[in-house]
Amino acid sequence: MRQLFNSKLLLFTIIVMCASCEKDNPGNPPDFLVFPVGRSFLSSSTFHIEIDENTYVSDFIFDSCGGYWLQIPVPEISGNNSITIQITRRKDEMNLFPGIVGDSQNWISSSYYIDSDHEDIITKANELTFGLSLNSEKAKVIQQFVLSHVEMNIYKDAFLDKASITYKLGYGTCMNYSRLFVALCRAVNIPSRTVWGVVYGHNNNNIYDYHHQWAEVLDETGYWHQLDFNYTTNSDLNDIRYLDLIYSAEENSIVKNRDLYEIMFEDLKYYHDYPVTLTANLGFELISDNRPDSMILHYVYEFNQN
Repeated sequence: MRQLFNSKLLLFTIIVMCASCEKDNPGNPPDFLVFPVGRSFLSSSTFHIEIDENTYVSDFIFDSCGGYWLQIPVPEISGNNSITIQITRRKDEMNLFPGIVGDSQNWISSSYYIDSDHEDIITKANELTFGLSLNSEKAKVIQQFVLSHVEMNIYKDAFLDKASITYKLGYGTCMNYSRLFVALCRAVNIPSRTVWGVVYGHNNNNIYDYHHQWAEVLDETGYWHQLDFNYTTNSDLNDIRYLDLIYSAEENSIVKNRDLYEIMFEDLKYYHDYPVTLTANLGFELISDNRPDSMILHYVYEFNQN
């Protein structure tokens, strides 16, 4: 059964960033350690944080791009510290999360990697959706086109390619699938964005650490629907093998503000402010697999204060 997400009392502080999703670096030294937690923790996931084996209650900040980040002020940490984040993913009914009123314009605009204003993208998007009226109908047609047009091919520096390049090449990785889908949606005024995270190994090899990227679209009633192009093609994604971390990674305000925030991933490089792991892994460890009910994984970050 599908249900709409309702806000509930949360036992932590949420701080809303009032900045736009394209905020530039302010040039200040890092004041906070941050870790992306997506938004599944609002319904079916929980996060437990320890600093040197002591429980820490973190603030959570909203990035105005669809997701949340746990935040630890650097002055609260002294010396070298081991920060452990344990995530429990639980099976739950399908939740549809509401968009922010007046925010949809952000998700139909072109950006560096998602060049929805490219002539080829506009032409194809209009061709695919001709005669259709609902966003959900258009999105499914665009999803099917991307699935048939793009062949999975892992090649050097695929993460550097814009959506229009993937359209011309006809192959790419999960990042390229999702960017092309989002660009085609935006070209016909369907609010959409990418979802950056990790996924459990498709061949059940007991590894919950494969970097993956999928997408979501906003319907006419103001609710987001997630969908994928690789591990599953469901148009309403609800799977504990997926862990959402960063929403709209290509345009995310926290990622762009790395002078203010130190992101707690050790193996990330940034290209036009897009976070890339060159190993395809982020460092998560699966410690309990109780599917279909739950999966537990954790991540350890070693903070060295100079």
